[in-house]
Amino acid sequence: MRSPAALEALRELSAADIDLLLDPLFARRKLTERQRVFLQALCSELGLIALWQKRAANGLTLATRSYGRRARDFYDRPAVRYLLRAKSIRNLGMLRHRPSWPLLANTLDDRRRDLQLVAVQSLAAMGAPEGFDVLRERLHAVVQGESSSPPLQSLLAAMTSFDLRCVPALLPSLCHWNRQIRLHTTEVLRMMVCREAVRQPSFSLTEELLTAPMVDLLLTGLAVDISAEIRSRAADVLVYLADPRTPLVLHKLLLDPQWIVRLRTLRALAHLRQAAEPLNLDIRNFLRDAHWQVREAAIQALISLGQEERRELYEFYLSSPDRTVREQIAEMILRTGLMSALVEDYSAGVGGVNALMVEELASHVAPAGLSGVLRNLDLEIRQKFLERFLPIAQSRMRVPEERLTALERAHYLQQALKFPSHLAA
Repeated sequence: MRSPAALEALRELSAADIDLLLDPLFARRKLTERQRVFLQALCSELGLIALWQKRAANGLTLATRSYGRRARDFYDRPAVRYLLRAKSIRNLGMLRHRPSWPLLANTLDDRRRDLQLVAVQSLAAMGAPEGFDVLRERLHAVVQGESSSPPLQSLLAAMTSFDLRCVPALLPSLCHWNRQIRLHTTEVLRMMVCREAVRQPSFSLTEELLTAPMVDLLLTGLAVDISAEIRSRAADVLVYLADPRTPLVLHKLLLDPQWIVRLRTLRALAHLRQAAEPLNLDIRNFLRDAHWQVREAAIQALISLGQEERRELYEFYLSSPDRTVREQIAEMILRTGLMSALVEDYSAGVGGVNALMVEELASHVAPAGLSGVLRNLDLEIRQKFLERFLPIAQSRMRVPEERLTALERAHYLQQALKFPSHLAA
C-alpha cells in the first residue's frame, strides 16, 4: 500500500535522486510480479520512466541545479552518462515498460557492445511482440554478414525467452532461402517449445496457437528440409504437435538416413513419454541400429514409455545373441535406477520376464551393479532376494547343493554376484 505522505516526501526529491535511491532494487537479478507492478506505477508517477527514456534515447542525465556545478560536471562525464544510460535501459526492461521498446531497438545500433547486450536483454524481458520482430530481423542481418552485432548467441538466447504467441512471427525465417537462418530459427522454436513443455506437463501445440501455415511448414517443410540438423530439431517440436499427420511424419524421421535425425527423434519421443503404437514398433527396431548412440536412445525411449515397452526391451535382451547390445541395455538399466525396481519386485516374488531379467543380469552382465543396488535395500528385501536367487546361483555354478555348508553357500554366492560377504550372510 502506497502512503500519500511518503509519496509527497519523494516528490520533494529530484528524479535523479530518486533514481539513485531505488537503484539497489533494480540491481537484483529478478523482481517478483507484485514488485514489478508496484514499481512500474511508482516510477511512472515520480517521473522516473520519463527520465530513463530520455537517458536511453540520448544519454542525458538531467542533473538538477541543486547539485551545483561540480556535480553537474561529474554527471556530464562520458563514462557516467554511459553507465546511467545502461542502467536506464536495464530498468525499463525489468519493469517491462513496453512503450519504450523503440528506444531499446535503436540502442542495438550503438557502437558500445555492452549497451547492445543490455538492450537485447531488456527487449527480451519486456516481451513486446514488436521487440521480437526487431530481434528476428537483426538475426537475419548478423547471419548474412550485414551486421556484426549484437552477438548471435545473445540474440538467440533473447528470442527463446519470448512467449509462444510470438512463434507465428518466425514463419518468414523458417522459410528463408538461407540454411543458417532456417537452422537458427528452428533452434529458437525448439527452445521455446521445450521450455513450455517443462512448465506445462500436458503441453501440446495446436493450430490455434501456431496458425495453419506454421503447422503445414512443420509437417511438410522442416521435417523434410535438406539439412539434417534442421530435420533433427524439428522432431523436438513435432512430438508436441496435436495433428493427425504427426505420427506418420515422425515415422519417416525415425527412418531418416542420417543417424543424428534418428537419434534426436528417439530422444524426443523418450522425453515425451508417450508414443503411438506404430512408433513403438519403430523404436524397438532401433535396438539393432548400427550407431551406438541411436541404440542407446532407443533403450532410453522404451524404458521411459511404460511397462509394456520395458517388457519388450527385456524380451529382446533375453533373446538377443548380440553381446554389445545386451551390455548397453544392462548399463542403461543400472544408470536409470530401474534395477532397484526389478530387484524389489523379484524379492516380492514377481515372476515372468522381469524375474528372468534379474537372474540374467545378476549372473552374467551386471553383478557389480547389483551389489550397489543391494546395499541400498532394506535388510528384509535383501534377505528375500538372496533366498530366492541362491538356488539359481548355485545351479549355475554347477555345485551340488548337498555338498555345501552354510558358509560355503555364502562364499559361492559372493563369488557369483561379486558383492561383499556381509551381504551374502
